[in-house]
Amino acid sequence: MKHHRLWIHWILFLGSGAALVVIRTADLPAVVAGVLLVAAAVVLVNAGLPLARHGVRHVVAEQNSAVQAAVFAIVGSLYATLVHFSVVVVYDGYTRADATVAQEANALADLERMSKGFSGPVHRQVQEASLTYASIVVNDEWHTMTRRGSDPQAQAALAELWTIYTSMGPRDRENALYAPSIERLNQLDDSRRVRLRASVRDVPSVVWLMFYCGGVLAVVMVFFFGVRRDWVQRVIVSVLAAVVALSVFLVTSFEQPFSGNSAITPDAFETVLIHLRSRER
Repeated sequence: MKHHRLWIHWILFLGSGAALVVIRTADLPAVVAGVLLVAAAVVLVNAGLPLARHGVRHVVAEQNSAVQAAVFAIVGSLYATLVHFSVVVVYDGYTRADATVAQEANALADLERMSKGFSGPVHRQVQEASLTYASIVVNDEWHTMTRRGSDPQAQAALAELWTIYTSMGPRDRENALYAPSIERLNQLDDSRRVRLRASVRDVPSVVWLMFYCGGVLAVVMVFFFGVRRDWVQRVIVSVLAAVVALSVFLVTSFEQPFSGNSAITPDAFETVLIHLRSRER
């Protein structure tokens, strides 16, 4: 192969590699990011195939040996297991975060509803604090969670709810709704902590390392396969690269439950907020 053609492949290889990094970190629409990620991965492996052939041209056999096939099958199986594990773990965390948000919103709605059974001043205080908490979560804290943070005003509104119930007089404490209200308040507090924890949770670095290394090894092993027709090998590496890229895209989409194109929305809190505002009128 002529050297000037190798330079072209080197440029395509390095350029597509840089494009993968940019696409991986950029905030793009889901469809656009997925298509670009697959396209860049396909260009990367097709540019790397001639470079690999040139570097190991004396090693690649014309016919595939049984050892090559066995090793490739083992690597492929292990990588498929790792992809399955990563997807299941990430999606499970995503669904649990979504359920936690609904549980937190329901606890807030129940707390406000049960406050009707207390004296008028207590009911008004709980209603105002609940409305404040829901408003801050929807309008402020949800945006803050995309940057892996929390809003201190939301915590202050929750503390106000605790103050209302812990400072009640003996008569209100004897109310049959007091114990269930404390239970809902604990549930609200616990769900908030779980939600905030989910907003900063990441896929462990060791999993990403194994994810990328496994994908690279699976693709590189195909480079050493002896194939008589060039287009057959290119189709094989392109399909494999596309599968790896889509796997990375899938895990990335659900890695952060409250950011990105698949982010959980505050619909549950918005429903409670509309309900609270209608009661306030």
